Amino acid sequence: MSWDEYIRAKSVDEALDNLDRLHGAGRVLAGGTDLILQLQAGQKKAHCLLDVSSVSSLCGITHENGRISIGAATTHSQIGNSSLLFTNAPLLSEACSQIGSPQIRNIGTVGGNIVNAQPAADSVIGLLALDATCTIVSKDGVRNMPVSTLFSGPGISAVDSTQEILTEISFDAASSSAGSAFYRLSRRKAGSLPVLNCAVYLHYNNEENTITRLRIAMGPVAPTPIRLYETERVFTSDTFSMRLMKEALNKVFDEVNPRSSLRGGREYRNEMAKVLVKRAVLKALQIAGWKDSE
Repeated sequence: MSWDEYIRAKSVDEALDNLDRLHGAGRVLAGGTDLILQLQAGQKKAHCLLDVSSVSSLCGITHENGRISIGAATTHSQIGNSSLLFTNAPLLSEACSQIGSPQIRNIGTVGGNIVNAQPAADSVIGLLALDATCTIVSKDGVRNMPVSTLFSGPGISAVDSTQEILTEISFDAASSSAGSAFYRLSRRKAGSLPVLNCAVYLHYNNEENTITRLRIAMGPVAPTPIRLYETERVFTSDTFSMRLMKEALNKVFDEVNPRSSLRGGREYRNEMAKVLVKRAVLKALQIAGWKDSE
């Protein structure tokens, strides 16, 4: 065994009390599909595991005042099967429904996926495109951080799971002018990590034929999940056309920088990044009401 003690917490306060008592020797567990393997391999250490997966306040999906909130212990299966999210955040439903195998999706949680901080995390790519905010609690209080600020390197998260608990993820529900899409490229359909993934969220003005708001998230094309800010600026700089699409895709090539050839060569992934962005933007535009006249 890689740990000596296991506690199934009944509340966030109980978990925080135990983290405080253990002085860094405890670690939050919420699914554990990655953490257990990391502990067994010696990549992470913990004297005690504090399981928060059954804390009721950390589970579930709600919609209030135009804002979607997801408890951090909500599983990928629950997100992928949620009719509320299928209507109001379909790209996140799609992203979570493609993670791993059914067994992994039934146990793995969205909060765990965020704290694990992998550049290829499907749910994180979706949440980046949704401009989500995370709520993090500790004995020192509560802080709210954009999901885009939580990562500083592969596997390095701003959430310290020996002292803090990620409790909730929230974002605006989709408006009537919005379109979104999620695409994933992998070597085989079942259980594989993505070679690339891409999520797009946009607003489209049909009368002026312009993309008025756009967020493009991609992984794993950098040490962390990233937004393609320069590409977004090109897409929103003029009326939409395939000429503008070509100009924007040149920016994609400039912004992505795959860090290894683990699941595909750098040149291949650079080219396929443009393909995924093009497909995702066109699909999102069509959902938002754009009709191709070129």
